[in-house]
Amino acid sequence: MSIRKATLEMLGAFSVLVVEDDDIARAMVKQGLKGHFGAYYDAGDGLEGLDLFKKHRVDIIIVDIHMPKLNGFEMIKEIFALKPSQPFIVITAYDTDQNIVNSIQSGAFSFLRKPLDIQDLQTAILLALSKKIKQKQIRLSPTITIDINKEIIYKNDKPLFLTQVNNKIFWLLCYNLNRLVSYDMIEDYVYYGDSVNKSTIHTAMLRIKKQLDDVNIENVSNAGYIIKI
Repeated sequence: MSIRKATLEMLGAFSVLVVEDDDIARAMVKQGLKGHFGAYYDAGDGLEGLDLFKKHRVDIIIVDIHMPKLNGFEMIKEIFALKPSQPFIVITAYDTDQNIVNSIQSGAFSFLRKPLDIQDLQTAILLALSKKIKQKQIRLSPTITIDINKEIIYKNDKPLFLTQVNNKIFWLLCYNLNRLVSYDMIEDYVYYGDSVNKSTIHTAMLRIKKQLDDVNIENVSNAGYIIKI
């Protein structure tokens, strides 16, 4: 087995979201990537891409800049508001200095010009995920540890499972450790923008706290919640 093939096999543990409005380019990327990733999602515009991000755990996002409904930078901004550590690779046919500057400012890991070379894209993905390949665990309390990359919760070193809604709320808090997660953010990410009563969120949070024992989840009155470590 070649070194490159062995390296690409590491991608099997990860998920990717490709957001590209050009059908031919999206199909080409899918052909070059889908077989390597554990989960593969694609979208034809930024709004659909944002929706898929909210529904699935995504390790890396490949996004075009110029798209209908929601352009690449607008989508990145929306996602960073929810998950500041989300890795991106920005692609575009318009190779201008301003696009490169915007990509850097928005936090994109790298910037690739069209027409894409699939091997270059694969290399950029491997570099972007190199930190994730190494397991990263964070201890939230004496009994609770999380694997931030695989999104696994451990209680006394054994996996702990939450309900689907509670799991999304918890990981939204973990994406933003030591930062306030507002009620609006919870509605946007967990309930896909639907308005929910604060008491519904409060009840879910009580159940999360009960399962997680001594994790320091604080309620900021009329604002939201925060995990402090």
